[in-house]
Amino acid sequence: MSDGSVNQGRILRNLMRLMDATCGHSLYEVLPRGVQVWLPEQGLGVYPDLLVVAGEPLLHDGQDNRVLNPCVMFEILSEPTPGYSPDAATLPERGGMFNLCRTIPYLQAYLFVHQTEARVEQFYRAEEHLWGMTTQSGLDSVVELAITDVRLPMMDIYARVDFSLVV
Repeated sequence: MSDGSVNQGRILRNLMRLMDATCGHSLYEVLPRGVQVWLPEQGLGVYPDLLVVAGEPLLHDGQDNRVLNPCVMFEILSEPTPGYSPDAATLPERGGMFNLCRTIPYLQAYLFVHQTEARVEQFYRAEEHLWGMTTQSGLDSVVELAITDVRLPMMDIYARVDFSLVV
């Protein structure tokens, strides 16, 4: 998580609204930036911009700031995001935080949301140790998540985002 830009704040606000409207009356709970996802195998925590848990949050050692069971995580990319390269040929090179988090057994989807263009890259768990990827580009596209048939229109994710702003 980096210091936020105006566009990053707008995208985060938009994602919170969309996800909360979709998940608000289901078993899924949307939690904003600042909630730590604890990675016991690595002995460290990471801070996604937005996360979704199914059911009650599982807490590491009862600490209410260390969630163990995210099923969806969002990272709003700032320039540069450490460890992320959109041109990388292999998955481990694509994202440092995602590379750590994909071992979380509850995690079903990890989304990179760009703020310099309307583009969302979604990594999804196809099988236990196999991840697939989809990319949505352009304001007319829709990002679809497997949980509760979530559909996130790109025009809503990027509402009020000014791509001419310097990141």
